[in-house]
Amino acid sequence: MTRRETRGVTGPETFKVFGHPLRMRLYRALHLSRTGTASQLADQVGETVSLVSYHLRRLADHGLIDEAEGQGDGRERWWKLASEDPALRAASFSRQYLAPLTAAQLAELSREMHALVRKYEIAGRAAEEAGDTEGRERVALHTYGFPFRV
Repeated sequence: MTRRETRGVTGPETFKVFGHPLRMRLYRALHLSRTGTASQLADQVGETVSLVSYHLRRLADHGLIDEAEGQGDGRERWWKLASEDPALRAASFSRQYLAPLTAAQLAELSREMHALVRKYEIAGRAAEEAGDTEGRERVALHTYGFPFRV
């Protein structure tokens, strides 16, 4: 996939559209399920079908999702992420940990994770500036570390 074919957050307006909390949940639900209808996604995010349908159309208007052709029987519109590079999809991950840490350990973990992510961010930007855009996409990475009592 070339840089031109890669779509996603490309400017302030697209970022604003993507920044809506429900749209972020819908995007994540599509990432996990690969395809889905407004009805299926409404069940997953706990919202009405009409509201979900509206937000799916906004995501599509900005090129973040596309219709998934060849799905279903034609009565419902199926959606998929606009960017479906199989290699990047296979490399995607989701992990959760519940670790017994002290405040000092949590602070150290935060510093180490920040340094690791920053290393890859700097390398990726340098590669882009050098013209190496083949197969390269923006990747959202969220890290949280906080006390959690069960």
